[in-house]
Amino acid sequence: MPNNASTADHVTDFQRLLQSVDNNPDILPDVDGPHAWLHETLQEMTEILALQDAHRAGLQANSKRLRELMVRGADFARQVRSLIRGRLGPRNDKLVEFRIPVLGRPRALPSVTQPPPPPEAPAPDEVKS
Repeated sequence: MPNNASTADHVTDFQRLLQSVDNNPDILPDVDGPHAWLHETLQEMTEILALQDAHRAGLQANSKRLRELMVRGADFARQVRSLIRGRLGPRNDKLVEFRIPVLGRPRALPSVTQPPPPPEAPAPDEVKS
């Protein structure tokens, strides 16, 4: 999920996620609950935004409710994305459609071979007198 700072960013992100899930019902049958909750949250957010435009006097109360809905919507979006990632797997290229980062291929571990032991120093010759 992108780092959303504004209400418009949240609304756009939620709309895109819902649209992507709607476009892929066959591979995502188990996201119905969080999908519906996110949809309801998004509807309430757009209603409040419309109210804010119409009634600037009640802006403070509506803004507080809107902040609460942004947090709740972000939680639902996180649940939906988690279910999608669990269903498709963390390396599936289809995750990009849902704005979920895809894990790359596993990195090769460095070889664990140990260097050969240093050669032993020759024994000092006995002193001859």
